[in-house]
Amino acid sequence: MSYAPLLAVELCTERYERGDDGHAMKRYQNFDLYKLLVGMVKIPSVSPSREGENEIAEFIASKLHEQAYFLEHPNDLRLVPLENDALERHFVFAVVRAVPPTKKTVILLGHMDVVGVETFGVLDQWAFDPEEYTKKIAAADLPSDAASDLESGDWLFGRGVADMKSGLSVGLDLLFEASQHPERLRANIILLGVPDEENNSRGMLAAASYLAEITKQDGLEYLACIDLESTFAAGCDAKPSIYLGSLGKINVFFYCHGRETHIGEYYEGFSAAPVISRINTILEGNPKYADSLRGVSYPPYACIRQIDLRKDYSATIMTKAFAFYGCLTATKLPTQILAELGDVAHAALRAAAERCTDGGVRRWKPAVMTFEALLTLVKRKLGDAYPMFLERTLSAAGGDQDERVRAACLVDAMVEEAALASPTVVIGFLPPWYPPRVNLGETEDEKRMERIASEMVEETRALYGEAMEIRPLFEGVSDLSYCGFQGDIVELDLFARNMPCWGRPYSLPIEAFSELDIPILNMGPIGKDAHKNTERIHLPYAMEIYPRLLRTLVRKVAEK
Repeated sequence: MSYAPLLAVELCTERYERGDDGHAMKRYQNFDLYKLLVGMVKIPSVSPSREGENEIAEFIASKLHEQAYFLEHPNDLRLVPLENDALERHFVFAVVRAVPPTKKTVILLGHMDVVGVETFGVLDQWAFDPEEYTKKIAAADLPSDAASDLESGDWLFGRGVADMKSGLSVGLDLLFEASQHPERLRANIILLGVPDEENNSRGMLAAASYLAEITKQDGLEYLACIDLESTFAAGCDAKPSIYLGSLGKINVFFYCHGRETHIGEYYEGFSAAPVISRINTILEGNPKYADSLRGVSYPPYACIRQIDLRKDYSATIMTKAFAFYGCLTATKLPTQILAELGDVAHAALRAAAERCTDGGVRRWKPAVMTFEALLTLVKRKLGDAYPMFLERTLSAAGGDQDERVRAACLVDAMVEEAALASPTVVIGFLPPWYPPRVNLGETEDEKRMERIASEMVEETRALYGEAMEIRPLFEGVSDLSYCGFQGDIVELDLFARNMPCWGRPYSLPIEAFSELDIPILNMGPIGKDAHKNTERIHLPYAMEIYPRLLRTLVRKVAEK
C-alpha cells in the first residue's frame, strides 16, 4: 500500500508554521503546542521508573518556571514528593490564582507516565520519537484502521501521544495562558501532573491527600476535576466525547490450600489444582458476575495471573495455588464482591471434594476464609511475635518483587503458620483499587456537570461540525476514582482489612476520601489504541479544536 506523501508530522509543520493570513499568530501558538507535545513524548516516562517519571515532572515544572507568574509566585508551583515512595517520585502541583481572589477552583488532571514498549518490536527504538515513529511505522504490517489513519496524514503515532501526553500538554498550555491573564479568570486553576497511573496510581493517591490538606489551609472550593484523558474508541466511534463518570476496577485473589500426598496415593490428599481450575471455569468471563449500570453491562472478571507457589519438584500433588483477577465495576463495592468470591470458592471446593472417595465433602470439610479471618488467626497464634514474622516473610519475598506476588508469598506463609487442617480457599483484595465514580444525576453538583456536558455538545458542533457524545463512564479506568468516594466509608475499611501488605507500601488515603467530593468530568483529545504499538492521536482535533473546547469547558465550570 502506498501512503500519502504528507505524513502527520509534515502536515502538522505545514499547518502551524506557515500561513500569512490573519490566523498566523494562532498557527504559531499551535505549533508551540505541538512542539510541547513532542518534547513530552520524547521523555520515556515508563511506569514505574525513578529516572523517567522524575524527568517528565521536572520538564513540566521547568516549562512553568518560564512563566512570569510563577517567578512572582514561586509557592504556587511545587514538585511534591510521594510519601514512602522507593523511587522518590513527585507530582506536579501548579495553581494560577484568579484576580480578584476567590475560593472557587477548577482542577485539570493528567498522568505523566506511560506503559512500556515491549509490543513495538524492532521499532521500539523510535517509540518515544513520534515524528520518526510515524514515518517508520509506514513499513509495518498495520491493521486496516491504523493504515487508513496513517494514510490520511492526520494522525501522529508513538508511545504516550494519546495516553495521555496530548491532553496533558493542552492543559499545560491552558495554564500558560491563564498565568498571563489571571484577571480574566472566574476561578483559580490547578494543574495536577501525576506519576504512576499505569501502575498503582500512587501519584493521584498522594495528590488526593494533598488536595484535602490544601482545602483545610486555603478553604478552596473545588468546582470540578477535569481529567484530560483521550477518547479511546475504534473506527467510526472515535469521536469527540465527554464523560460524566469513571469506571472502577478492583483486583481480587484466591489462595487454594490442599493436603499433601504422593501421587500414588492421590485420594489420601486434596489437590489445589482442580479447585483453582474450577474457580477459573466459574468466574473467568462469566457475564453472571459482570457489573452493569443503566442497562449497560461491563466486562466480567478476567484472570490476570496464576502462580504455583511450590519451590521444588517432587511427586507430591499440587497443594498450593494462587490466582488473581481484575474486574471492572460501575456499582459494586467490596462487601458485595467479597460475598461473590465466597460463593465461587465454596462452589469450587464442593465440586473438587465430591470427586474424592470416602465421603467427599463430609470427609474433607472444605472451608472458605477471608484474609481478615486468616490474619486474625495468625496474630492470635503468634502474639507479640507477629511483627517479626511479617518482617521476615516480606524480606524473604524480596523488596523489588511485584506487590501482588509479595502478597501471595505473605498469604502462603500465613497459611503455613496457621496449619489449617481442612482444604481452604482464602479470598481477599490486591492493589490497586479504583472505586467507580458515577453521575446519577441526584445531587446539585451532578446535575451541574450534566448541564455543562450538554452545553459542550453544541459547542463542539459549532466548532468541529460534529456533536460531542456524552458517555456515562470513562471505560479506560482513570485517576478520577480518587476525587472522593461514593459509598459508605466502611467499604474502604473492609478493603483495607482484606488486603495483604496493606500500607507496605500500598494504601488508600481513607481520611482524604471521606473529606473530598469533587465533581468530575473527563474530556480529552481523540486517540486510538492505548497501550498498543499503533497508539495515535488525531492531530487537527488535538492541536486546533480541543484546546478551544477545553478553555470553554473551564470557563463554563467556573461560571456555573
